[in-house]
Amino acid sequence: MSEEKDFRRRLPAKLVKVREITANTQNPVRIIGIVVQAKPGIALVQDVMDEPNKHKSIQVQVEGTLNVDEKYLLIGDVVERSSADGKELMLAVSIAHNVNTLDVKLYKEALDLQAEVESKLNG
Repeated sequence: MSEEKDFRRRLPAKLVKVREITANTQNPVRIIGIVVQAKPGIALVQDVMDEPNKHKSIQVQVEGTLNVDEKYLLIGDVVERSSADGKELMLAVSIAHNVNTLDVKLYKEALDLQAEVESKLNG
């Protein structure tokens, strides 16, 4: 006799900018960033989707090691952890996909076009 397993469907991860992430951000989230520092299990990732003078960084917890100076699409949950400086936000990554060949400018244009089409359809 086979036993049926019930898998709960996950919510889609919303693309957010790192500076928009708060402790109340609804999970899961998706960010695109470049790795600034990395060691096994943890990395510092800088947002590439934000305006050049406004981009922020966030620590991410990953399985394995991310490559420094490479772009990644990261999907995970925002968690709050205690540190010497108080509480800080961190992204517990469940999926890390290397997108080093992604043309960020073209991707942003596609997102803008998508938003424009959706607004006209809902308009």
